[in-house]
Amino acid sequence: MSKLIFKDLYLFSPSEKLAKKISFAPGRTIITSDANDGTDRGKSVIMKALYHTMGADCYFEGKWDDSSKTYILRFSVDNNEYYMFRHNKLFKVFDGEKRLLFSVISRHELSERLSNITGFAVKLPPREQNSDDGYVQELEIASPVYNYLLYYVDQDYQNGSQFASFQHLGEYPDFKENVLYYHFGAFDDDYYMLVQEQDIFLAESKRLENEQKMTCMMLDKIFENLHSVSYSKDIEHLRADVNRTKDEYNKLSQALNHLRQKLIQLRNEKADLEYRFHALTLFGKENDFQIASLNNHICPFCKSEISDVIDLRIKKYSTGDDIILLTSDIQYNIMEIDRKIAEYETEYSQWLSKLKKYEESIHIASTEINDILKHEGFIDIKESVAEDLDTIRINLSENEKKLKEVKKSLRKYGEIKKRINERYYTLMLADKNRFGLEGINAKSFENIKRTFSAGGSNNPLSTIIWYVNLIQLKHEFNPLAIDFPVVFDSPNNAETDETKKRQIYRYICERVTENQLIVSGLGFSGDEVLNSFDSVITLTNNKYELLCPEDYAANVSLLQELNNK
Repeated sequence: MSKLIFKDLYLFSPSEKLAKKISFAPGRTIITSDANDGTDRGKSVIMKALYHTMGADCYFEGKWDDSSKTYILRFSVDNNEYYMFRHNKLFKVFDGEKRLLFSVISRHELSERLSNITGFAVKLPPREQNSDDGYVQELEIASPVYNYLLYYVDQDYQNGSQFASFQHLGEYPDFKENVLYYHFGAFDDDYYMLVQEQDIFLAESKRLENEQKMTCMMLDKIFENLHSVSYSKDIEHLRADVNRTKDEYNKLSQALNHLRQKLIQLRNEKADLEYRFHALTLFGKENDFQIASLNNHICPFCKSEISDVIDLRIKKYSTGDDIILLTSDIQYNIMEIDRKIAEYETEYSQWLSKLKKYEESIHIASTEINDILKHEGFIDIKESVAEDLDTIRINLSENEKKLKEVKKSLRKYGEIKKRINERYYTLMLADKNRFGLEGINAKSFENIKRTFSAGGSNNPLSTIIWYVNLIQLKHEFNPLAIDFPVVFDSPNNAETDETKKRQIYRYICERVTENQLIVSGLGFSGDEVLNSFDSVITLTNNKYELLCPEDYAANVSLLQELNNK
């Protein structure tokens, strides 16, 4: 099993020419200060700075200006030493000889590069999945903070069974289960691939089932339409009858058109004769008036008196006789035309009635032909839909087989998860009883995804118990994965009594045995608890003055060397 060990932490404020160097034992280190006046000495800054330097983002208090600080951490993995350099979002990693290995500003890239050193990186499915077309996205290496979630507790964020000690954990929604099982070795690349394949097959099964349902409904509707359509099977004979009727219809239509033209011609002739008759009638009346004027010796044109009117009278009377004859002829011609019109109209009406019968015959036959074609179309559609239904059923069966195989492969992961949850329940229930945490319902331990909080003064204790048992599960189920240092910032709080405080620290030292352990707390001077630690760092500096010029002068060369590469 590989171990990552924190050795030296350097905190620099270059603008102030201040610094602090802290060295850690490979085993257990406690950072403490006076019980009565030991607050604000910088314990939490040191604890936060460790994983902050490694690529996580911790919650620094307002008096600590993170943007103006530079962090350097010397650490080792097995027998190999490294330096981690951080300033704002710039990260550099050097080997033990201070040779630059890489520099990055991307957290994902940092995690990937660090995995070459630690042999470990949490992989998670991306937020967006594009699997509608069957394409399965590869897992992506998560940012470094997800590698450290089990190993750091902030004194101000002891919230029971929730990861709350680091900032910027919203990149992956509902990440808790995935991260835990990845640390425990229950989830790997194959697992996520199977899960995504399962989702694809489930979606495909649902789609095919819906398509099968709709196709069956369509087929039922086609059968219903087939039964409702009546038709003659002798479609060719029917088409011949229709064509013959259409020929006769066309001939009759042509004859009707010819007759229509005759009627139009006759009506035009009648109108012309009626106009002529009307004109002659008017002319005759005018002529009679002029004859009467001559009899009175009055000129019909100039109205003057004349003596000899014999010749004019002869001409007028002659014209009058012609008018009578013409009007009589015109009247005869009009009556003859009326007779022909009546004859043609009767014939036209008879032919038109016959034409309508042909139209009805053609319509009926065409309707029957359409029914035949419709029936034949339904038959074709039925066969096509039936073929589609067979294809859908075959695809659904094949998809179900694939889904069954995926589920079978996933069962082994489910069995691992079951064993993890059973062991988790056992560990948590034992610690609940050990510390008398009656405020926590044991049902909340039945699944690692569930959350709990003891509340009040027991909340820090419940938080520490949860983290310690997570580390225990990692050792039991994924022992080959690297061990990161356990960093617990003040696992007790002000409300915790002295007896319970000592119980907490003894519990931590008792249970955290494989990892490097770094804890902080107040008031352990001369206490027997300190005997459990390999290194005791007691901060005696003034409040808010963790950094000092002496440490800056002693270590500025390291800062300059790493900063300039």
